[in-house]
Amino acid sequence: MLRIVIAAVLLGHGIGHSMGLLQALKIATVNPTWAGDSWVLTGVAGPSVTQAVGAVLWTAAIFGFAALAAIVVGWLPPSWWQPLAIGSAIVSMIGLLLFPVAFPTFSSIGALAVNLALLVAVLGYHWAPSDLAA
Repeated sequence: MLRIVIAAVLLGHGIGHSMGLLQALKIATVNPTWAGDSWVLTGVAGPSVTQAVGAVLWTAAIFGFAALAAIVVGWLPPSWWQPLAIGSAIVSMIGLLLFPVAFPTFSSIGALAVNLALLVAVLGYHWAPSDLAA
C-alpha cells in the first residue's frame, strides 16, 4: 500500500508541473499574475527563449516524476531510481527558482516540499523503492 501512495505522490507531483507548461505555452492561465516571464531570463534572453526554457523544464519534470512513479511500482528498472530522482528534483527546483510565480503559492510550497523530501530521502538516507516491503 505504501508503494502505491509514494507512486501516487510522485505521479501527482509530476502532473502538477503541467500547470507551468500549460501557462508557459499560453494554453491556459493557472496563475493570472504570471505572464510566462522569469525574473532572471526574460531580460537577458527575451520572452521566446524564456518560454522555451520553461517548457523544457516543466516537461522534463513531468516525465521524470512519472518515471519515478513507474520505478516505485516496478514498471521501470530500479537502477534508474537515484539519478532520475536527483535530476527530476533539481530540474523542478530550477523551474521554481527561475519562475517563482508560475504556480499558486501553495502549489509552489508543496512542490518544494516534495523535491526536498525526495532529495533528503535519496541523498541523506540512501532510500530506494526496493527498501519497501513487497
